[in-house]
Amino acid sequence: MNKFLLFLEKYLAAGFVKMVGITWKYNLQTPPPNERVIYTFWHRNMIPLMYLHRGENIVILASSSKDGELIAGPAELFGYKTARGSSGRKGSSGTRELIKLANKNSIGITPDGPKGPAEKIKDGALFLSYFTKLPIVPVAVDITKEKVFNSWDRFRLPTLFSKIKITYGEPIFISNKDEIEGKKEFIQNKLDELTLKNKVR
Repeated sequence: MNKFLLFLEKYLAAGFVKMVGITWKYNLQTPPPNERVIYTFWHRNMIPLMYLHRGENIVILASSSKDGELIAGPAELFGYKTARGSSGRKGSSGTRELIKLANKNSIGITPDGPKGPAEKIKDGALFLSYFTKLPIVPVAVDITKEKVFNSWDRFRLPTLFSKIKITYGEPIFISNKDEIEGKKEFIQNKLDELTLKNKVR
């Protein structure tokens, strides 16, 4: 995709989400954090959370590929900062950029992205929590009316006048590297529990 088409896609996608998003009604089961955290949520729930937290200068990770640009462009128009590259251990390019930006910003990360398997956590978010000293906050989302795409994650887009139910979990700290493997299973379970508890139907 050439630069002109990427430029066009950025504005069209952001404009469409804004037009539809003004009709959405959010139902927050728990209050969002009032301090810097690492919001951790499944890749398929990106759009409703992106719209809800617009203008908060949250940092998100987008891959350096063209697919990453399709996410980064509209997100930046909604007030997000983007770190480009891969996530994982401290040496990866995306993680280094996220650590730098975490000094002043919260982070949003999809622990099953960018290619899955869907709703299975990888360790990138935990390493990021350890290096930044920011807690992981699991976030569950459900939607009353939506378009579900035939993608690896069954990506969801709320339709007009949809009601969106959101639950923020308790913060989870990673104080040392030895905790990462055990906390990975713990966070997986927490996300699974929140997702079940947060269902609207």
